[in-house]
Amino acid sequence: MKLPFMDTLGSVGMVGERKATALLCLGFYTTLFFMIGLSARSELPEWVAVFTAMTLMYGVAFFAVASEWFWGRWFATGLGYWGMTMTVMAWVTTRSLPPAMIIFGSMHGLVSLCLGGEKMVALFDAKPAWRERWKLDDQGVIRVRKSVTRAASSLPAVIMFALAPREGQEALALTAFALALVGLGGLLARRTAGVLAFVGASAATVAMLLTHSQPDTVAMYQYTPFGSAGGAMLTPILGVVAAVMLLSAALPFVKPMAGYVRRR
Repeated sequence: MKLPFMDTLGSVGMVGERKATALLCLGFYTTLFFMIGLSARSELPEWVAVFTAMTLMYGVAFFAVASEWFWGRWFATGLGYWGMTMTVMAWVTTRSLPPAMIIFGSMHGLVSLCLGGEKMVALFDAKPAWRERWKLDDQGVIRVRKSVTRAASSLPAVIMFALAPREGQEALALTAFALALVGLGGLLARRTAGVLAFVGASAATVAMLLTHSQPDTVAMYQYTPFGSAGGAMLTPILGVVAAVMLLSAALPFVKPMAGYVRRR
């Protein structure tokens, strides 16, 4: 997935300014979810885990971009894609978008747009040190980029769908969330188990959908500025998005793994 005119924007330079804009957006939502989590502690403590996890996720993206880690651009871009997807999904579900939801989608789109282009690539993933350490050619880098971006796109959906309070299937929900984290961590640690964990997390999410275990939507109405559109994000469609994106995060490595098994 690539936003229109991303490469054109990247060719105009202004790398520092674009990076600062992306950090501003990421920092805003880190703070927003942190404040929502504090507000929910007294009224709806069962939702604290969701908002804490969202705060940490945006905080990691902020720190990774600020530190110019090679995967930071990919991770933040994936969050941007997720924000735009949720905005479209909320509009399709409710046929309306509150101003806060429009801002949410626009700011996430801005993150992905600002971090695109060849000049931004040179600042992050084109650095030779990590490629030499990982011993990757260009195709290998593309596989890692696709997997990290797709995993980042899936993680917020997994957090909201798996950690939201529900009646029953709590163990299955926690398993899906834990496997998603193991998948991302394993991928960045160059472990095959990370790819397999993505598949397991996708299977656990599908199992939740099949058992009709749906989360409560009350906090998304009352404790976020998204209104009815926020509650709409917790429909079964969110679980489908999470499952599909988790599985797609593993797909870039299926062919190399299959080739390795055949050679053995």
